[in-house]
Amino acid sequence: MRNFFTGFFLILITISALGQEVHSPIKISENKIKIDGIIDPVEWEGSIKIELDNETEPGYNIKPIVSTNGYILYSDYHVYLRFEAETKETVRASIRKRDDNGIFNDDIVGFDIDTYGDGRNNLFIGSNAYGSQVDVRVMNALQEESRYDMSFDLEYESAGSISGNSYIVEMKIPFSSLPFPNGKDQKWKFSFFRKYNDYQISSSKSDRDNSCITCQFDDEVFFENIKIDKKLDLIPYISSGIEGAYNQNTDNIEYEKINSNIGVSINTELSKSLSLELAINPDFSQVEADVTQIDVNSAFSLSYPEKRPFFNKGTDILKLNNPDLQPFYSRSINDPAFALKLLNQGKKSRLFYLSSIDSNSPYLIAGRDRSYFGEGKKSFVNVLRYQRLLKNGSKIGLISTSRAYNGGGYGNLFGLDGLIQITNSIRLTFDLLKNYNEEPKNDWIDSDDYFNEYSVRLDGEKFNGNGLFIGLSRNTENWRTYLGYKYIDPEYRADVGFAVKNDRKWLTYYQSYKSFYEKRFIQNLEYSIKYDMLHDFNNKLDVISLDGKISAGFKGNTEFSITHDYDFVSYYLDKKYSNYGSTRIGLNTSPIELISFRSNISFGKDVAFNDEDPGLGKEFNLRATLSVQVNDNFSISNLFSFSKLKKIEINEFYYKGFINRFNTKYQFSKSLGLRLATEYNDFSESIFLQPLFEWTPNPFTIFYIGGNQILNKDDKYFVDRSQMFVKFQYLISI
Repeated sequence: MRNFFTGFFLILITISALGQEVHSPIKISENKIKIDGIIDPVEWEGSIKIELDNETEPGYNIKPIVSTNGYILYSDYHVYLRFEAETKETVRASIRKRDDNGIFNDDIVGFDIDTYGDGRNNLFIGSNAYGSQVDVRVMNALQEESRYDMSFDLEYESAGSISGNSYIVEMKIPFSSLPFPNGKDQKWKFSFFRKYNDYQISSSKSDRDNSCITCQFDDEVFFENIKIDKKLDLIPYISSGIEGAYNQNTDNIEYEKINSNIGVSINTELSKSLSLELAINPDFSQVEADVTQIDVNSAFSLSYPEKRPFFNKGTDILKLNNPDLQPFYSRSINDPAFALKLLNQGKKSRLFYLSSIDSNSPYLIAGRDRSYFGEGKKSFVNVLRYQRLLKNGSKIGLISTSRAYNGGGYGNLFGLDGLIQITNSIRLTFDLLKNYNEEPKNDWIDSDDYFNEYSVRLDGEKFNGNGLFIGLSRNTENWRTYLGYKYIDPEYRADVGFAVKNDRKWLTYYQSYKSFYEKRFIQNLEYSIKYDMLHDFNNKLDVISLDGKISAGFKGNTEFSITHDYDFVSYYLDKKYSNYGSTRIGLNTSPIELISFRSNISFGKDVAFNDEDPGLGKEFNLRATLSVQVNDNFSISNLFSFSKLKKIEINEFYYKGFINRFNTKYQFSKSLGLRLATEYNDFSESIFLQPLFEWTPNPFTIFYIGGNQILNKDDKYFVDRSQMFVKFQYLISI
């Protein structure tokens, strides 16, 4: 999906030399158009027609093989969009929950906008032929992994209908759900987009020599004299649940008392650019369980994606350029009693403030060879962020985070970061961070390890640290060059962030060449190399490695890659390992609507990081996902992860096991669905079950009822823990 997104938004950028076209649609009455996927010519009379006349992948600004047209109107309070799309075969579409990953196997159309016109981010608002929705926030970030935010949600209507080898989509987007500058007259940069099988089609031409994905839309749309109401949303919720655990004495599950909660979130706009959100006794729990990651050979804590709605709006501003230094990780705010968020989005700057009392605070310590994690208690969290937006996607920012622990101890961090677009293809990025810490005196972490003269054990020590990153990159149609340096000293911590590695001076050089082929079975071919050299803060060599990679895209929504990672030397716990490597093979394909398959295989040699006696072993890892769309409503998927590391000298394993997760989904409509997740963990010999019924008519009104069961094995499997829950949350717009 990441490679899809790269092409997805690259095709939306426009070459400025071609001139800028401003579209001025007519204003209609509020109730003229009914969003039902059925076209009434009277409803759309006078609409502006915009042809999606550029195939930008795999072709480069050539005539598309199918016809697609977009239409636009507006009223005082809404933007109205209509798409007419033709195909050469049966339309690919299924009824899906909002933002279901399977939608990227469908034929989709959408509206991509930059409402501020400065490239700070783009908002993509899309739909498939059944009206199933997908919305994505795209950031002007350095790395692909940090660029696309699928957790972003906004409220809009969509409906579609299929007729033979064509389909129609209608969309109605409230102005109130979109961020934009103050003022009744609005001019936004935009593009219409379609993904059709292997093809990506746009109303704009693309510029593959421009590295700023989010700041190159040339076409504009002008809405005159719209009405802006100050938004006031109340989102009350009520939840109830009961948990039980196995009692060996009674050989039964003993349940605790029913635990019920009630709370409310208040979201108000003081102006169109200034909003305040307050959550009182918020329910920040997530209903859908995370997919278990195999961490048996990871010496560092793993991060998981954010799924809680409170952290949807505005938190893209908190992401810095390099993930190893990230000062803010929203899931570090684990169980807040209250949370307050202030967001100001001006024409030239953005300001963000977050404050919360966290009842159960995670405590994470970074290290050179491993990280340390403990479950803390109550803390007071504050985050302040300012960002100045410059020309051509450039930006400079300041950040401050603090966490004060109940009973003593704190972690304060201050930072400066920037992205400077020197030319269309060359950019400079940097992060400068300074932390000041006093450890709490507590038993949250049990370790006798040291970093420099300080103990990992929490004994009230005071220290301060530094983190620095600087990167220079050049991206053109064929060539990509990157040179980066990270400096993270042993005392660097981010108490509200996710920093797990320090004590390293890290130099990275990357070079790739990519060629494109129009109208061939092979659509693109890329060769790349990456060189890494690490030293610790005693100037001792830690790692020298060289990676080589070949990747290709083929007709039939298929991508293949092979990577060889060779370590000339590496150190772990002061033990030296020399001249070993591993090979990774990746395959992603979705040749037909029925089937999607993703796999990654790695084999070679690796260090047994978590063993009491670490050594070099022979590794084999397999991760494969097969998804089958049985019909428009029903889908199944199976994720299989296998990992083993065998000792070289003898026929024994450092570890060996697998995790298998089987998901079934039945979507009655876009908003009503039933799903069952089943997971078997061979490492722990446990089974996890989660049935879930959900009704989500919009991103902020939800009803869930479901449960979790964990079965562990003694002589036979038994239910070790059980939970049942229900939650109802409702959006009230005032």
